[in-house]
Amino acid sequence: MYGMWIAMQFGVVLPGPPPRISWDTLLSIARKAEKSGYDSVWVSDHFTSPSGRPSGLEAWTVLSALASSTRRIRVGTYVLCNQFRHPSLLAKMASTLDNISKGRLELGVGAGWIKDEHVTFGFDWDKHAVRLDRLRESVEIIKKLWTEDHVSYNGKHFQLKDATLEPKPFQKPHPSIWIGGNSEPVRKLVAEKGDGWIPVLPTEKQLAEGSAQIKQNMRLVGRDPHMLRVAYGGSGCAIIAERQELVKKLAEPLIRSIGKPTGESSCLIGTPEQCIQKIERYKKAGAQMIVAGFYDFPSIKGLELFAKSVIPHFR
Repeated sequence: MYGMWIAMQFGVVLPGPPPRISWDTLLSIARKAEKSGYDSVWVSDHFTSPSGRPSGLEAWTVLSALASSTRRIRVGTYVLCNQFRHPSLLAKMASTLDNISKGRLELGVGAGWIKDEHVTFGFDWDKHAVRLDRLRESVEIIKKLWTEDHVSYNGKHFQLKDATLEPKPFQKPHPSIWIGGNSEPVRKLVAEKGDGWIPVLPTEKQLAEGSAQIKQNMRLVGRDPHMLRVAYGGSGCAIIAERQELVKKLAEPLIRSIGKPTGESSCLIGTPEQCIQKIERYKKAGAQMIVAGFYDFPSIKGLELFAKSVIPHFR
């Protein structure tokens, strides 16, 4: 599947952190997104929010249920924390879900970034370089298990001996592995091992420069840069309204919390025309997909207006 997408794609990050959202609400939003023409729905993976409050439903359980409760829309993780699951288990989980969904999985993974949730729930926490090294090994193992038999692997963090995983994924050669994060070491890892890059709220300049750097590094390691998939990632801060006065009113609490004027924020905020203009700039910077969550969730007003007035411009 990866490297094959041409038209701009649109994904919805379902609400996860507090206030907690019920399963019925998540399912209703996902089905509405599918009916409205979105290409994918994504779930985040946390035990707590950055402020330390308990998070919502567990990501993979939700994703599996969504795959069985929808027909067309793709399902993805924005993004799984690599510290929470052994790569052999994740490879098996992902392959199973890809078969259940008939090839609709987008696997996003990251090194983890909230220290407190690791410490609180008993997961290992190391410096960023060590977590990235673990992520590198995980991606290598997952791809090997998806595409090879009798896999042996002797890494610093993980070891496998003559392991054969069945069933292999439905998608061939395998589902895309998106690597989340904005740092230069993350971009280097994407170039060497990833299929897609999904940075969090990048500026247009950051997306353009990061994409160019990844593609250059892909050439250096003998990979085809045209196969790279790039997404704008923004969870929970998309705001859209028909009138500028209403946009300003709806965005006021968010703008106050992030401390930046609307024009300087990387969030998708504005009237339909303003959102289209901003997405066009991200498209020019290299984005092939917009993955965003709406600030007004669990309301679906923003989701519906965006689907009606923004998505058709890019079809």
